[in-house]
Amino acid sequence: MILPQDLKALVVDDNAYARAAVAATLRKLGLVSIDELPGAAPAVGAIQATRYDIVFMDWYMPEMNGAALLEVIRDPRFSANGRVPVVMITAYPNRETIARARELGASEVLTKPFSLAHAAAALGRLLPDGWQIPDEPEAGQVLL
Repeated sequence: MILPQDLKALVVDDNAYARAAVAATLRKLGLVSIDELPGAAPAVGAIQATRYDIVFMDWYMPEMNGAALLEVIRDPRFSANGRVPVVMITAYPNRETIARARELGASEVLTKPFSLAHAAAALGRLLPDGWQIPDEPEAGQVLL
C-alpha cells in the first residue's frame, strides 16, 4: 500500500495513551500529518476548520461520545468532512455498538488494542483505489 505524505488524519480519544498509540501506529504506516485531540467536543471545531482524509475515534468518551461526534461529522452542514472515512475504535465491542456505529456511518470498527496489520488493512479498504505496492518503490513513497 502506498501512502502519500500529504494525507491528513484526525485521532480522537480521551485516553492519552490510547490516542498516542493510534497516532504512532498511523505514523508507522506512513502518515505524517496527524491531529490528536482529547475528546469529541474539541474535535467538532477541528472538523469544521480542517479537511481530513481519515478519522480514527474512540466510541466511549466522556461529555460527548463517538456516536455524537459521528453524527456531527455526517451532518450535511459539515460537507467538507461529511464523507471522510471514519474508523471507530472501541475496547468494548458488542453487536449493538458495532451495529450503531455502522448505522451512524462508521466506515470501519476496530477493537482496541489493534495490530499494525489491522490498521493497515483498514487504510487499504478506505483510502482511494489504486494504492498498491509496486514492484519498485518510487522516491517519496512509504511502503508497508
